[in-house]
Amino acid sequence: MRQGLRKYQLVYGHLWRTFGSSWLIRTSYVIQLLTRICKLIALPIALSLIITRLSRHDYGGAQKAVLLYVSFSALLGALTPLVKYIGMRGENKVYRSLTAAYFEKLVSSDLEYFNSNLSGYLTTATRQYVDGCVQLVRSLRDRYSTTLLSIVFPLCVILWLDIPLGLVTLALSVLNAAYMIWASHTIGPYRTRSRELYKRNSGRMADIISNILAVKSTAQEASYIARVRDGAWAEAAIFRERYTVQARLIAARELITVTVFATLFSLTIHRMSGGHITITTAVLVVTYATTILTGIYSLSDDLDEHDDTVDRIIPAFEILGRENVVTDPAVPQHFTDDRGKITFQNVSFSYEKGSRQRAVLKDFSLAIPQGQKLGVVGISGAGKSTLTKLLLRFNDVDEGHILLGDVDIRTVLQTELRSQIAYVSQEPLLFHDSIRENVAVAKPDATDVEILAALRAAHALEFVDALPDGLDSVVGERGVKLSGGQKQRVAIARAVLQHAPIIVLDEATSALDSESEQIIKDSFAEVLKNKTAIVVAHRLSTLSEMDRIIVLQRGKLVEDGTHEALLKLHGVYAGLWKRQQHT
Repeated sequence: MRQGLRKYQLVYGHLWRTFGSSWLIRTSYVIQLLTRICKLIALPIALSLIITRLSRHDYGGAQKAVLLYVSFSALLGALTPLVKYIGMRGENKVYRSLTAAYFEKLVSSDLEYFNSNLSGYLTTATRQYVDGCVQLVRSLRDRYSTTLLSIVFPLCVILWLDIPLGLVTLALSVLNAAYMIWASHTIGPYRTRSRELYKRNSGRMADIISNILAVKSTAQEASYIARVRDGAWAEAAIFRERYTVQARLIAARELITVTVFATLFSLTIHRMSGGHITITTAVLVVTYATTILTGIYSLSDDLDEHDDTVDRIIPAFEILGRENVVTDPAVPQHFTDDRGKITFQNVSFSYEKGSRQRAVLKDFSLAIPQGQKLGVVGISGAGKSTLTKLLLRFNDVDEGHILLGDVDIRTVLQTELRSQIAYVSQEPLLFHDSIRENVAVAKPDATDVEILAALRAAHALEFVDALPDGLDSVVGERGVKLSGGQKQRVAIARAVLQHAPIIVLDEATSALDSESEQIIKDSFAEVLKNKTAIVVAHRLSTLSEMDRIIVLQRGKLVEDGTHEALLKLHGVYAGLWKRQQHT
C-alpha cells in the first residue's frame, strides 16, 4: 500500500512541476471544471422542470424548460472544443520540453548504463513516459474529473434535497466505490507483470532486428521467432489470468450496481408516497442517483486505465532520478595548449561484477609525448581497451590520475575532454543516414569540401564516388549497406574531420580482411599526421611503423620500445609477431 502511494506521489508531483506549470493547461482545467459543474446543475434541473411541467399539463412551461435545456447544452457543447484547443497548446509545449529533457538525461547517462540495458527497452520506456504523461493529464481533465464530479456534486445536492435519501445514497456510494478501488488494487500485480513482459519482449525484438544479419547468416530465424512467440504467449497468459479475475470482479460489480439502483429507487418512491418529497425532488433524486451510479460504474474502468498509465510512466523515474558515476566537476578547468601530451600516473582500475571486482590495471604509469604515435598490444583482457575508455572517461580510475598536458581529465567537462579526442572503435558507429551526415557527426556545420577532404584522408573517397548517390548514399542501420572496410573508413573520416589533437583507434582493423586493413594502414600517414595517436591493434603488422609500441599483460606494462627494438628482446611482442607471421 505504501509503495502504491509512493508511486502516485512520484507521478503526480512530476506532473504538477511540468504540465501544472503551464497557464494554458491550468486554464483548460478551470474551464472544464466550471463547464462540468454547470452541466450537473443546469441540465438535471431543466430536465426535472420539463417533467414537472408536463405532469401539470403546463406545456408552455415545459417548452421553456426545453429551450433552457437546449441553450445550456449548446453553450457547453461550444466550450468543449475550446477546452481541448487551449489544453492541446499547453500540452504540446510541455511535451516538447519534456521529451528533450528526458532524452538529454538518458543520453547523459554513463556508457555502462547503456551496456546493461537493451536499446529496445530504453526506447519503449521513453515513449511510454512522454505519451503516458500527456494521456494522464488529458484523462484527468476530460474523464477522471468528470467521474469524480458526477459522484460528489450530485451527492451534495441529494443531501440538500432530502437528508435521509442523501445519507443512504452516500453510504451506498461509499461502499460501491470502495469495492471498485479494491478491485483495481486486486488487478495491480497482473498489470505490473504484464508491463514487465511487454518491455522485455519489446527489447528482445529490437535486439533481434538490430542483429538480423547474425540471425539470417546462421539460419536461425525459426529459433528467434520461437523466442518471440514464447514471449507473446507469456504475455497472453498473464492477460488471460488478469481478465479472468477481472471478469469475476465485473460480474460482482454488476450485481452490486443493480442492488444499489433498486434500493435507491425504492426508497425514493417510499419517501414520495409518504409526502416527504415532491415529484420535482423525486425526479432530481432519480436523475442525480443515476448520475452517481453511472460515475461509480465508470470509476472501475477509470481506475484500471489510470493505474495502467501510471505504471507506464513509473520506469522513467529510474532515469530521471539516476545519479551518474562519472560526473562533471562543479568548477571545471580548461585544457592548456599542450593537451596532446598524455600521462597515466599510477592508475588502477577494476570492473565490478556483482559483489566481486576484477582488477584490470594495477599501478599503471605511462607518458605519451605530444605528437607521438603509440601502438598498444596485448592478449584479450590485458587492459588495452580499458586504457582508451579511461582516457575518454567512459569510466573513472579507482586510483591515480590521467592528465592531458598538466590538467587532470576529471577536472574538465566531459564534453570538452571528448572534443579533444577523435575516437574510432572496433565496430564502426554509423547512423541510418547518408555518408555526408555520418561523417559530419564530428562537425555538423562542415562543408562538402571539408567532408570530401576527410574522406580522401581516410582513403574512402574512391568508393564513395562510385556509389550511385555519392555523399547522399544512405548507409542503412549501423551501416549495413557498406562493407566492413568501407564502414571503418567512413568512421575514420569522421575522426579526421573532428580535427582533435589526439586520435584513438581501438582495434579499428581487427575485423577487416587483409586488403581493407592495408588500405586503412596506408591512410595512417595522413590521418595521424600532427596528432598524438593511440592505436590499439591485435594484428601487429598494423603497428610496425608506430613511433613506439607498448605491450600490456594482466594490466601491467611489460615491454616498451619500437617495433625493431621489441623484436630484438625476444619477449612477449616477438613471440606474438612470430605466431602471426606463421598464420
